[in-house]
Amino acid sequence: MSIHDVDEVRSHWWPREGWRPGRLVYTWHLTFEHAPQLHQLAERYQAALGVIEEHNPIPARWLHLTVQGVGFVDEVSEEQLDQITEAVRVRLGKLAPVELTFHRPTLLGEGVVLTPTPAEPLHQIWGEIRSGIAEVMGNAPTAAEQAKGFRPHVSLTYINAPGPARPYLDVLSAVEAEPVSVDVEQVALIVQNRVLDPEWLYRWTTRATVVLGAR
Repeated sequence: MSIHDVDEVRSHWWPREGWRPGRLVYTWHLTFEHAPQLHQLAERYQAALGVIEEHNPIPARWLHLTVQGVGFVDEVSEEQLDQITEAVRVRLGKLAPVELTFHRPTLLGEGVVLTPTPAEPLHQIWGEIRSGIAEVMGNAPTAAEQAKGFRPHVSLTYINAPGPARPYLDVLSAVEAEPVSVDVEQVALIVQNRVLDPEWLYRWTTRATVVLGAR
C-alpha cells in the first residue's frame, strides 16, 4: 500500500480562497459516470472505511479526477469560455485516448485517493489544457502552481477531522482487490459547486466535452 509519508490527517473542508456557498467554478475534469469497475473498486474501499466516522465517502456518480481549473463563473465570460473550449479541443484532438489502471489507495493529508497509472499521458493532457487556457486568458503559470505541479488522483473519501493516519492505513491494508482499467476518451469542462453541510461533496453539470484523438 502507498501511504505518501502521512502520519496525521486533516480536514479537507477548510475555507478556500474565493469559495463561498453557491459560488460556481469552471474546471476541466475526467469524470467516471460510465466506469462500473472503478465504481466497484471505490465502493470496496469505502465499505472497509465504514468503521471510521471522520470522513465523507464520495458517491460513485461524483468520482472525478481534477485536471485544471479555469476560474469562477462570475469571472470568466461566456465568450472566453467558448474560446478556451475550442483551443483545448484543438490541442487534445492531437492526443490519443488513454487506458488508466487503478489499484491500491494512497492516503494523502485530506483524503484517501486512487492514483492512476500511467501518469505521463495525464500530464500531457494537463499541459495542453493549460496552454489552451493561457492562449485565451493570457495567464502564464504562477510560481506557486509550478511548485505544486499536478498530482493526478481520484478521491474516494474526504477526511473531515484531524487525527492519526494509522486507523485508515490499517483498514485499507486489509482490503483485497484486483486492479481495474478505465478507458479515457474525453475530458469534460464542468460547472462545479462545492456543497458543504449536509452533503460534503462536489457536484457539477457538464458544460462541454472534448474528445481525445479527434483530429
